[in-house]
Amino acid sequence: MTEQTSPTPPQTLLLVDDEPSILSALRRLFRPCGYRILTSESGAGGLELLAKEDVDLVISDMRMPEMDGAQFLEQVRTGWPRIIRILLTGYADITSTVNAINKGEIYRYVSKPWDDND
Repeated sequence: MTEQTSPTPPQTLLLVDDEPSILSALRRLFRPCGYRILTSESGAGGLELLAKEDVDLVISDMRMPEMDGAQFLEQVRTGWPRIIRILLTGYADITSTVNAINKGEIYRYVSKPWDDND
């Protein structure tokens, strides 16, 4: 008799950006890889999704109204420390990027426009 194991659920990505076109481009990039994809156009919306969903990785834009990426990723680190955090930024202010890296303990940051291979 062979042992049957239930298939592992796909990993879940949360994409947070206030620009719908960026969210759409990221969705197109990751969907063929089999990930479950959640999106939010704000940090507050992203936090609401995290409270309800099991998420493995968060990719957040830096410049968003009301709550920037550094503030959002810091809250993600505090509330869900096991989630991998990536900052997506077209913003050239190195101080803000360093702040996001230090406070949000991000795994990596990617500049806009990004290379799909990254």
